[in-house]
Amino acid sequence: MNSIEQFKIRLAERNLENFAPPPDDPLGELSPFELGLRKFCYEYDHKVIVAVGETTFNVFFDPDICMLLEDRFCEDIAKLEQGKTIRLEFAESYRIIIKFVPMGEKIKCYLREFGYSNNETIVMLNKQQVLDELRQFLAELMELAVNLGYVSLEDKNEFINPAFCDLKVLA
Repeated sequence: MNSIEQFKIRLAERNLENFAPPPDDPLGELSPFELGLRKFCYEYDHKVIVAVGETTFNVFFDPDICMLLEDRFCEDIAKLEQGKTIRLEFAESYRIIIKFVPMGEKIKCYLREFGYSNNETIVMLNKQQVLDELRQFLAELMELAVNLGYVSLEDKNEFINPAFCDLKVLA
């Protein structure tokens, strides 16, 4: 476990099959940004390939990435930058939890599958590489949502700001 592994999260091909009904807000409880983000994830659904060391799995915009975004993903990136432990849960498509535990310039990463098995894998990652990968994925995803008209540029910038706030201080 001493060798440093790679972490990747990449947009893959479009998923044209929807198994759930489209997002709806009959009570008007969601902001235009929240509803736009849900519609984007549903209507423009893509497969996302996640690779942690030797483990590779697929998740989807709808529901996995949408749930991740709604579960304070941007703030989690900032917490990881600050040296705090975070968890990314992909409960729908793959049933796995990724726990990132920062240790200086490295991250001890726990991959825990749940459901029929409770396998856990531990790998060491480079902290900066993980942060760069998460930020790049977030920026690409949100830029696509803006370009396709699901969210405004202003809302996107406000939403992703926590994930990039430490970079502004350094610049």
